Amino acid sequence: MSTSLQILFFVAMVILCAKLFGAIAARLGLPLVLGELLAGVFLGPTVLNIGSFSYFAAVPDANAVPVAAVFKVMAAIGVVVLMFVTGLETDIAMMRRTVAPAFWAASGGVVLPMLGGCLLAHYAGFGWPQAIFIGTILTATSVTVTAQTLVNLGQLRSKPGSTILGAAVIDDVLGLVVLSLVIALSVHTSHSGGNGWTGIAITLARMAICLVLLFWAGPPVTRWVFRQASRLHGPHSELAAALTIGLLLAFLAEWLGGMAAITGAYLAGLFVAATPAHGKVTDDLRAMTNSFFGPLFFVSIGLEVNARQLAGRTGLFVLLVAVAVLGKILGSGLGARLTGFSNRDSLIVGVGMIPRGEVGLITASLGFAAGLVSPTVYVQVVILVLATTLVTPPLLKMAFPRGVPETSKTGLGEFPSLDELSGAVADVADA
Repeated sequence: MSTSLQILFFVAMVILCAKLFGAIAARLGLPLVLGELLAGVFLGPTVLNIGSFSYFAAVPDANAVPVAAVFKVMAAIGVVVLMFVTGLETDIAMMRRTVAPAFWAASGGVVLPMLGGCLLAHYAGFGWPQAIFIGTILTATSVTVTAQTLVNLGQLRSKPGSTILGAAVIDDVLGLVVLSLVIALSVHTSHSGGNGWTGIAITLARMAICLVLLFWAGPPVTRWVFRQASRLHGPHSELAAALTIGLLLAFLAEWLGGMAAITGAYLAGLFVAATPAHGKVTDDLRAMTNSFFGPLFFVSIGLEVNARQLAGRTGLFVLLVAVAVLGKILGSGLGARLTGFSNRDSLIVGVGMIPRGEVGLITASLGFAAGLVSPTVYVQVVILVLATTLVTPPLLKMAFPRGVPETSKTGLGEFPSLDELSGAVADVADA
């Protein structure tokens, strides 16, 4: 069987399984992402282990590229597109409306889990580079999971609800900054053998120059590109322009600044979101992401996971989950309390920041690809993401006062669509 035929069949199977598992998750009131991730676990070494099949493991021709390698490249493109969409759907108005409490809640939710995860990993025997990266993974927050639960509880417009959404966005921004710093310094250390503060200073200066350049030239160049695209007569020219900007900025962030490519993709999404073509690009790209790029990436995460490796290593996993949950509750809750929130509202904000979701998976996958975390730790982190996703809805429902109105027409048994969530978030921003 030729390489192209293998890839066609493999990708078709991946998308089919992702959507089937996603549909099951949605019927159970769980995020679609969770189902797609479990599809990868099902197809991977935990259950079916399709990578061991001769048709998928490699092509008989020794000079041909293995199917697995091609799929990893496709998944890498998928993660860049996912972060571009995340930036595209970031609600700047929401961030401005709740900037003070959201910033402090996000800051506490980044510092405490990172510090706790780093110290725990180092105490467990990991070197400082690996320990710091494990702490970095714990900083992420998934706004999708929390927003779904808030919609179901009819609390999206509440004070803690709007603060959670704003804090989750700021949390992702802070997490990306930390991730870029860790990756850049890790690359420098591996190349230089860890010697010299001068090299570290050069690495940081390189990042700073790249960020300043992107923020200075990015918005006007983006507007210029869209003006030129509007003169084209072909269909979906705005989408083509947006993807070009997203991929180029992802390239520049890693090649020029030594940062994670997803940082450049996220910034590109922010720049495109400020253009008049924002709505059209979002609608077109959301369909592509939900049907193709998203499933490829999330299934690829599951394919790398062998849950059987967790056997006998549950001690560290339980402690990591404890740090992940309590770090967000205490860190984000304390940040909200310092800005005048009541004890209950502070608890709600802290609980709402627990789920790691997409950004946590992206961070873990980058560290695994860079060799910063072992396969065993990678498995633990992926399962940790699953655990935090599952525990947040019931904990958040318990944290709200009894008798809260559940005004959402979707009910707790259905997953609201992205259009419903986006509309609800926009309503909050306009309120």
